[in-house]
Amino acid sequence: MFRSRSHQLVVTSHRPGRRWLEILLWVLAILFFFLVGFFWGSGFLDNAVLENHRMTSELQQLRAEEKELRQQFTNVQLASNVDRGSLEQVRKLVTSLQLQLAANEEELRLYRNLMQPGGSESGLQIGELMLKSLGDGQGASYRIVIQQKDSKLETVKINLKVELEGARNGIKETLSLDQLDENVETSPVAVKFKYFHMLEGVLTLPVGFEPRAIKVSVWKTNASANAVERRFDWHLDEA
Repeated sequence: MFRSRSHQLVVTSHRPGRRWLEILLWVLAILFFFLVGFFWGSGFLDNAVLENHRMTSELQQLRAEEKELRQQFTNVQLASNVDRGSLEQVRKLVTSLQLQLAANEEELRLYRNLMQPGGSESGLQIGELMLKSLGDGQGASYRIVIQQKDSKLETVKINLKVELEGARNGIKETLSLDQLDENVETSPVAVKFKYFHMLEGVLTLPVGFEPRAIKVSVWKTNASANAVERRFDWHLDEA
């Protein structure tokens, strides 16, 4: 004979307010986590904003430093250019003074020669010849001084002849002054002076002509037998 199982009944009390309390607690929990996340996110955002401001400030400072460095570099370049310009001006001034000093020394040597006794029988003397290159390879400026040293100085009339000796195409050739200096019309040149005479001008060399020496001759008018001659090697000084 089988014994039947009995079902047990559980009796619970019905409490409607507890259900609403649980819902309220869940809502408060969700709200709490939301607020925590919000404030935490707000703090992170504030830090990001501050970091961005800091980096922006540093960038502006770096740009200002770069601008200042560029200005300093420009100033250094300008100062360097000014120094180079000043140095070039000083160099030109020194060169000019040296040329002037050389000219003064030449003039002083000339006047010293005028004061020295002696000379040829005719009283005429040929001074040093000065030749300076024109820089083109086809010409030179020249200057030569003729003076008299008689004990009794009087105005004298002389003839002055200048000849350039050289070669062209391997053949010896002699050119007169009127062939070389466009301002000289005839050769010899008639000159009248008392103390000294300075003959100067520009020699233009023919193409292919190789100069070797210059011969200078001078004599009193109607006294060619007493001519004074002097020969100079062709040597150019830098202008």
